[in-house]
Amino acid sequence: MFKTEELAMAVEREGIRRKLSAGEVLMTVGDTISHIPIVLSGSLRILAQNAHGQERFLYHIMPGESCAMSLNCCSGMQPSPVVAIVEEDAELVMIPARFMEEWMVYPEWRRFVSDTQNQRFNELLETIEVVAFTRLDEQLWTYLVKRAQATGEHTLKVTHQEIAQELNSPREVITRLLHQLAQRGKVKLSRGSITLVSTVA
Repeated sequence: MFKTEELAMAVEREGIRRKLSAGEVLMTVGDTISHIPIVLSGSLRILAQNAHGQERFLYHIMPGESCAMSLNCCSGMQPSPVVAIVEEDAELVMIPARFMEEWMVYPEWRRFVSDTQNQRFNELLETIEVVAFTRLDEQLWTYLVKRAQATGEHTLKVTHQEIAQELNSPREVITRLLHQLAQRGKVKLSRGSITLVSTVA
């Protein structure tokens, strides 16, 4: 993953390998960030959550990527502001938080941290734009497409209630919009799953 030999050896020596199954919660709001997760395979889904437990999907973390929130929390000694859920079976390498600063002596690590923060910032701006300026049916379609792209599968094992929770919308509204998408031939609905016929808007 890292080309700098000394950095790659440090990651191999200090990192802790973890294998997680789809649906497992890696991190919740308020957790102390003791390790920085780097995804080796699979993907993570990141959600914002307010004090009332309402959630909002933000973005995915794919192989070779990390969580900007974790990096920021490590450097600022802050608790986690997000929820991280395993989207599909994943293997991670968990880097102890103390190495966040220690490894800044490596230019490649500095680039990795900077690129991660820039990428997540852009994704957050995209999420804000979607929420602020698009209709809920468009937000729903974007959400479904992003989850399909994250897993590489057209069939999502997800309930209407889960979608409603992560889009902060009533379940009845999500169900109605999903049926509209089905009528337009964009999805096929089954019990406990949704199949995207196409990922084109």
